[in-house]
Amino acid sequence: MVKFWWTPKAGAAGELELDGVDLRERNDASALEQKVTEVFEWFYEPVNRYVRSIIGSAADAEDLAQEAFVRLYTSLQSENRIGNVRSWLFRVAHNLAIDYLRQVRHLDHDVPEGWELREDRLDPGANAEQRLLEQEQRQRLRRAMIRLSPQERYCLELRAEGLSYREIAEVLGVSISSVNTFLGRGVKKLAGEINV
Repeated sequence: MVKFWWTPKAGAAGELELDGVDLRERNDASALEQKVTEVFEWFYEPVNRYVRSIIGSAADAEDLAQEAFVRLYTSLQSENRIGNVRSWLFRVAHNLAIDYLRQVRHLDHDVPEGWELREDRLDPGANAEQRLLEQEQRQRLRRAMIRLSPQERYCLELRAEGLSYREIAEVLGVSISSVNTFLGRGVKKLAGEINV
């Protein structure tokens, strides 16, 4: 029996209802494909952003994010039960990203490309002084991100994607109290660097 669930915030536009869906009872492969396609539409961008924040390569992040959805489909096809689809996807994507980093042998504390200071990411409507201030803020944020441990960065990235403490704990394979500790340390480091 294949069951999985995800309920976005109450009243969310285009709510995706997967609670109690049993796709094997109907023995309908197209229904499984349709539901996984819906899950893909809801979660691809956040999963891709998270993977990109870990590995730094947009092209490779796309491949790894897509692989996470292929694994979701394969797992459901094999009649595995998935409790929380969002945390399951982020965990699979996280593990794929870490494996990728191990393969390319650069598991370091470098800040990925998403945190780089790029001129095209500055507010085009800002005057010269505002642009300079924004550049300085981004540089301080980048320095602060470099000082974070990988666990602190992962927790902050997952929290920024809207995952709960419990979901972050599931993704990273740590306790909720560890998530609380990592987030607290990360926020403290960021605040200390940015408010200098």
